[in-house]
Amino acid sequence: MDTSSDVLTGTGVSPGIVCGTARTVHNIDEFSAVRAGDVLVCRTTDPAWTPLFAVASAIITETGGMLSHAAIVAREYGIPAVLGVADALTRITTGTTLLVDGTYGTVREKPAHTGSIS
Repeated sequence: MDTSSDVLTGTGVSPGIVCGTARTVHNIDEFSAVRAGDVLVCRTTDPAWTPLFAVASAIITETGGMLSHAAIVAREYGIPAVLGVADALTRITTGTTLLVDGTYGTVREKPAHTGSIS
């Protein structure tokens, strides 16, 4: 994730908090790259994207609001969603572990655990 900002913000449209691996998707040809539990990061969604909601643990889009396709379907599937995150596709890198808060509309990179358990 872009390190110039610790927190990305958007509109929280489907409540909940999830930690998962970011998967940026630009078009329908990239759907097969999405794995169970991935956080889907995309520009927007439409009905063709609906199957990904059954796989993703959370949704982040660059556009959309409370009544957009992504918001409605995320609520139906009960997964957190943060929409309207400016430049999400360029600021979030596939493989980054994210903490997504769909209640408050925040996205943070989860720092790697550096300690050990004794």
